[in-house]
Amino acid sequence: MPPAPMTLTPVHVRGKRKSSAKTAVPLILQRPERKKRRTIGSVVASRAARPRLTLDSLPSEVLELILLYSSSLSLPRASPVIGIKLSHPATLLRQFIWAFHDTWQQGFGIPVSQPVHYVPGEEEVPKGQSKIPCHGDHQLQTAILELPWVKIDFILQAQQIWADRYAHDRWYTHCTPWLDQFSSRDHSREGGFGHFDSRRCFEADYQQALKWPSFFVEPTTWHSQDVHPLTRMPIHLITGPWDDEKLRRLFWLTRGGITYDADGQTLPPWEVRMQCLENAILSAAAPNALVSNCLMGDWMFRDLPPDVVRSRLANFDWNSATQAGSSQGLARILDGSRHHALGFFP
Repeated sequence: MPPAPMTLTPVHVRGKRKSSAKTAVPLILQRPERKKRRTIGSVVASRAARPRLTLDSLPSEVLELILLYSSSLSLPRASPVIGIKLSHPATLLRQFIWAFHDTWQQGFGIPVSQPVHYVPGEEEVPKGQSKIPCHGDHQLQTAILELPWVKIDFILQAQQIWADRYAHDRWYTHCTPWLDQFSSRDHSREGGFGHFDSRRCFEADYQQALKWPSFFVEPTTWHSQDVHPLTRMPIHLITGPWDDEKLRRLFWLTRGGITYDADGQTLPPWEVRMQCLENAILSAAAPNALVSNCLMGDWMFRDLPPDVVRSRLANFDWNSATQAGSSQGLARILDGSRHHALGFFP
């Protein structure tokens, strides 16, 4: 029987063996799939579908900061929701204090008769700016004073909050002329450190002002600087008629140093001034003494239309008005107003 044939022994040669098709591709050779580029239209469409963040959705704290730093009184009117969020009493007080802080910081408790300021005066004034050495934004103050919720109680509350924080250790002196002694049982006109109490000090000054006869003082000769001098008086406080709250607010603003004919100011329209004269003197049973002392300066009678003045004063009883005022000063001012109104007209 022939022997079985011998089988060949396989020899492994490096590099010659073919790799199996099932072997995975090395990771280094694998490339991630590229993301498909989105078209501009698809991007815009996706962004439009997202809910946008609106002012209405901002918290009250953020809205308040926007209100203060922008000094825009239009923000609360942007929507009812924003108006509600910005109508909290604390927000309104902070807004008022924000508008008057710089003026109060400079002139707190210093009568106009003392030519000093708590803070240094302005540096060299750039051309075109006001030369009045008073800090504060008079346009913002004017707009704030026109708001319907700015009443005398609100003003005094805001002033007291400010004083407790910034002026609790500063000297305060009353600027209002007193007919009584410098110090009464309840209040001292000379003031002192820590003397200021917005309501008590205001009430003491106001009660003294009610005792003044008509045309007892010129409005520009006595005041402090609680209001920027270029701030405009609300029209309804000039024209009247005046209730107790309006008289108190008128007195606070006059005591605070508001003016009507300073450099850079235009006089209120003659219709406004004639309405003031009508309600305070011409049609009143007796001249309103407080209004005359707060408003009746030379500016009141300047450049009034001669025909209007003549027709209105034709039937005015000057003697009765003088007797009702029971003051020589009233007769002097009335004669002066007649001189302003008629003397310069042909």
